[in-house]
Amino acid sequence: MAVQAQYPSNVLLLNRNSQEGHDYSLQPQPGGFLDQSYMLFNNGGPFSILTLLCLKSLLIEMNKYQDSEFAMPPCSASPIKRQRDELDQFLQAQGEQLRRALAEKRQRHYRALLGAAEESIARLLREKEAEVEKATRRNAELEARAAQLSVEAQVWQAKARAQEATAASLQAQLQQAIMSGAGGGAQDSRRGDDGLMCRGEVAEDAESAYVDPDRVVSVPVSGPACKGCRKRVASVVLLPCRHLCVCTECDRVVQACPLCFNVRDSSVEVFLS
Repeated sequence: MAVQAQYPSNVLLLNRNSQEGHDYSLQPQPGGFLDQSYMLFNNGGPFSILTLLCLKSLLIEMNKYQDSEFAMPPCSASPIKRQRDELDQFLQAQGEQLRRALAEKRQRHYRALLGAAEESIARLLREKEAEVEKATRRNAELEARAAQLSVEAQVWQAKARAQEATAASLQAQLQQAIMSGAGGGAQDSRRGDDGLMCRGEVAEDAESAYVDPDRVVSVPVSGPACKGCRKRVASVVLLPCRHLCVCTECDRVVQACPLCFNVRDSSVEVFLS
């Protein structure tokens, strides 16, 4: 090993030998040393100063290497190997511990993510359930309101049909009253004319010939006369007897029907055309 390590320094010797035509052997002697006397004096001639300096440097280097190799006992390789093995085991243990720590950290991270996702999904489910419950309650309220409106519509339809029947009956009675009141109005007109003629004959002076407008019975132009004042046309139907017998002025003060003497509840004004 010592000779192989010093090959670069022996190149000078090989070059010189090749130049001078000599063959110097560099084979190691037993024990790992070169025979210096053989190398120096094999050719029988003196070496140059440069060759001597190179050989001296080579010998110094070889001695240093051999001293350092022989200073280390053969048994020292075993503690170094043991320390190397212990270091490898320590590194493997540390790597395994680091791997377990990273795996546990990863598992904790995954569990935290899963818990957050579950909590978010649960919150969304609760919100959706609240919205569904609210919509169901609102739907029930709307259905109840729709049923109530349907009942009210049916009631109003029944009232409308009843009012239509009442209006038809009042129309028929009104026609009958108009037809029956035409003759009575003519008779009242003739009686009023006779009274005026009698009073005109009795009056002899201008003062006694004055006629009070409130005492004069007006002749109805059209329709039956009022049974209360007998001055204006009867245009109000009394309820519940449904008699067309009073005018609008008498309707304010009359309490009973002048024809059947039933107590009145209300009245309806009609417009004769």
